[in-house]
Amino acid sequence: MRSIAIVGEPEFTLGFRLAGIRQVVGKENIKELLDDKTVGIVIIDEATMQDLDPRLKDDIVASVDPVFVVVSETAKQEELRKMIIQSIGVDLLKEGE
Repeated sequence: MRSIAIVGEPEFTLGFRLAGIRQVVGKENIKELLDDKTVGIVIIDEATMQDLDPRLKDDIVASVDPVFVVVSETAKQEELRKMIIQSIGVDLLKEGE
């Protein structure tokens, strides 16, 4: 069974810890998560994502294994669309047709 990892500020990760997720890492360890085959999903807060190096952000957006999910109060629809297409290969937010 693959695990879920959380990346973010302590205020963001607290709820996940209370829910039982134990793999909470700092943003300095994100590169290691990209290569960790025991992790299936990485949840990262938007503020942490914005602070990352642009090349690392590109790697995260392009990653399918593990899937990175950016959580924010103001998630942009286009970024969400890209993540869905990258993850499952289908544009669920496509209008019309």
